[in-house]
Amino acid sequence: MASGNGTRTVQHASFILLAEFDIDQGSVLSHQYPYPTGVDEQLLAELMIPDGVHDHAEDWTVFFLNQTPGNTITSLFTPGEDEGHEDKHELLHVLNLVRTKHDKTVRRGAIVKALAICTHHPYIQIFKPILLMALENYYSDPSVECLVRLFDSINAMDISLAPTLTRDEKLISRVWERKDLFSEKFITATAGKAQEARSTSTKGHKKTGSADSGSQFSITTGTRKLSLSATQSTSGHGHDRAASISTGKQPSTRSRSPSVSLNSVSEGDEGQRASVAGSAIWVGENEAVDGAGKTSVQGSQSASGSDPALRSRKVSLDQTSISSSLSQGTQAMTTEGTTKSSSDGHRPSSHPHHHHHHRRPVDTHFFDTSVGYNGLTLPIKIPVTNFSEEVSDYSLIQLIQTFTSPTAVVSGPAHPHLHTNGALTPPLIILFNALITQKRIIFMGYGQPAGKVANYVLAACALGSGCGCHLRGFIERAFPYTNLVNKPVMESVPGYIAGVANPIYESLPIWDVLCHIDSGKITVHKDIAPVQPAISSFPAPPSLNMKSGQVTSVGDDESRASVQMTAAMMVSGGALGAAGVKSELAGKSDNYDVGFVEELVNGISQHYGETMIRARVAEYVNRFVRIAAAYEDSVLGSTSIGFPMQSFSETGVSTTMLGMGIPQGLGGSLGSGMVFVDDLTKAREMTSNASRIEGWRSTKSYEYWQQDFRNWLETRPVKGMDIQHQIGRLRYAKNMPDGEVELIMRSMHACVRTYDQIVELLSHLPPQHGGLIPITFGLFHTSRPIRETTVDLIDVIRTQPIGDKFVVNLNQFHRFAYIQILDNRKRQEAEKAAQQEQMTSQLHQQAQIAQQLYAAASVDSIPQTGSLRDSRSTASHKSKRETLTQIFGHNGGTSNGVSTPSLSRAGSMHRNVSGPTAF
Repeated sequence: MASGNGTRTVQHASFILLAEFDIDQGSVLSHQYPYPTGVDEQLLAELMIPDGVHDHAEDWTVFFLNQTPGNTITSLFTPGEDEGHEDKHELLHVLNLVRTKHDKTVRRGAIVKALAICTHHPYIQIFKPILLMALENYYSDPSVECLVRLFDSINAMDISLAPTLTRDEKLISRVWERKDLFSEKFITATAGKAQEARSTSTKGHKKTGSADSGSQFSITTGTRKLSLSATQSTSGHGHDRAASISTGKQPSTRSRSPSVSLNSVSEGDEGQRASVAGSAIWVGENEAVDGAGKTSVQGSQSASGSDPALRSRKVSLDQTSISSSLSQGTQAMTTEGTTKSSSDGHRPSSHPHHHHHHRRPVDTHFFDTSVGYNGLTLPIKIPVTNFSEEVSDYSLIQLIQTFTSPTAVVSGPAHPHLHTNGALTPPLIILFNALITQKRIIFMGYGQPAGKVANYVLAACALGSGCGCHLRGFIERAFPYTNLVNKPVMESVPGYIAGVANPIYESLPIWDVLCHIDSGKITVHKDIAPVQPAISSFPAPPSLNMKSGQVTSVGDDESRASVQMTAAMMVSGGALGAAGVKSELAGKSDNYDVGFVEELVNGISQHYGETMIRARVAEYVNRFVRIAAAYEDSVLGSTSIGFPMQSFSETGVSTTMLGMGIPQGLGGSLGSGMVFVDDLTKAREMTSNASRIEGWRSTKSYEYWQQDFRNWLETRPVKGMDIQHQIGRLRYAKNMPDGEVELIMRSMHACVRTYDQIVELLSHLPPQHGGLIPITFGLFHTSRPIRETTVDLIDVIRTQPIGDKFVVNLNQFHRFAYIQILDNRKRQEAEKAAQQEQMTSQLHQQAQIAQQLYAAASVDSIPQTGSLRDSRSTASHKSKRETLTQIFGHNGGTSNGVSTPSLSRAGSMHRNVSGPTAF
């Protein structure tokens, strides 16, 4: 992959390996290209040709290198390459294809060959098509040139234009089935790289006069103006064109949306913003953008339903939404550029890269590219929403179905880290507990293809890490396929997760949990290391006193003694339902884990796809981590893996909220940490999770999460508040105080402004939980300030294309409430403006009256003598009364029962306006 500055190139394929099975020597590593790896050749050959390969015509295996000193590449760099270029110990993912071809002319009647690709990319499944073709070619032409062609073809794949999504962007995109999310990032990436990719195309060509002048035009997309300048040149060998798009700002090294923040919208765009915030949200169906940049309406839900009055207000997003404006701008740019080029007498460029750079992706979950091999072009779809803990195309559904089947049972002694719900702990939860507490786990697949066993291991890593969304450290201790030759390397890794096909492993004392993938049976080893709970240094959390029904405190002696007795019984061995253990310790049917497993099973039976199942597993892991943080904060007094447990306070202001722009006079401090429905639920969850939390605290995964959380606190966009806690309060809390709701809304409105802050907020509002509904319920609150603040927050969210899609996805009732408040606000603003204008007009009229009176009084103040003065005084008074009659419309006193201002009142007004006079 070429870097952004084009100064170096990262190889997609680091090594190509080929192994064969020899009747006399066994598995042999025949070729290593471009140079030897330095790893034991016999070890690589045994991993590439798995046990029982003769029973399958074709099989896939996955294994990793650079895990331990025993399988680390010792000569990682090619001759002449900068050794500071890559991390020497970066994990290498190996995808291996082994094929057995039956041939009666050879000994044992079969030819077995295996071809493997070593890459740093976790999405190794994209190389399966080219690996199939390459191995077939090697069967027909067994030479090293076949490996060279494969190596060069893979490394020629261009993914330099692939967008890099942030963690929050990935969390949003991976749970949505819409195919146009963050499409502007693809357009920005391709447009930004287009000029760089073609900047050298005009070098060495002689430009004509018309080409030197070029052509320029501009378009307006949303809240930004993009200018495109095209320089065209012709030569005897063809036609070239270089185009560049400028935005007036230097490109940021951080991944961002092309849209600007709320405060950077110019005055000329206020009308467009008002239009966007208005009737555009009445498009109820999800719009799908095709390759031509047009917007089509599809879906089952309608914003207006069958009401013709609502349908009449329905406006297409083609003209109002920011995202669609960007689409139209790109289409207009291409159309206008082609028209202008044609009008200048130049033929539009037909270079394939030109069409590729301005093509909107069909599905923004993938980046489309291609690999050329043997004259064929193979399309490649690279997933852009995956995390590093997600390797290959694993299937969580297959893992869940296997270990929730009727034959899935648990045998062996009870263990406090594993049996968190006693005898009723589901087998799938036993597996999850073994993963997070770093137990030695082996997946046994006797007689099964090695590729199937490897998929179970990779899916188990995804289960423990929350599909890579939260935890990590599982892939580095995973051995998707291994054998007895690799046993010393495997045992050097603490808490390994291995997949095997040899039944001899069942009798070896090298595992803690054995999982049979054919039946779903899970066996806990009889000699599993016991765990002594450190009660003195890690006291028990608050628990429920079964006699009184009250929640006892942490320091309660009776509660602590009860927990100590329970822990001792759990460690001493035997089933949890044995004599001497309380009946509730045998397991509870209303346990959260039991409901979680039932929810997964029901979802799969209702044909929910892999996307929704992965999203639910990620939520479960996130919940476990937040409960662990609450547990540490409750028992230790502090935590380094999450926010402290704090409740909303009506007095004072939290120190973490200072400087966030919270309105003055708004008292109280927001809460943080895990949200529990009530104290009873909190006590139950803390108690049931205590043992596995203690086990997790001593693992590598826990250390990684500490580091990741500390780094996230320093770099997170929204600072000063726990957004997930606030959304949890809005979603689950009962009888919330109005002060807390108002403080949450005002704090969100003050803290969420930029693109990254909006994306972080939306990442906690997945569509399977209603999207923006926890926020938009504020539109129906009895308090007007809360309703108004909710509208302001939605307006901020809609300044970005992704936020606009969230608002469009709301149901019609919430959209109607939003529109209604907007209409009321506009009407009130119009009335206020009319009143202000009327008041201004009245003041202007009064000023004119005062000026006229002042002018009349000034003439009358000239000193006169004798009869001339008396006559002029009488004439002056007569003139003043005529002036007042002309101004007020009647001749003083009363007229038709309506009193009129007296002359003395007019004089008073005159003095107030113009100062003291002689009148």
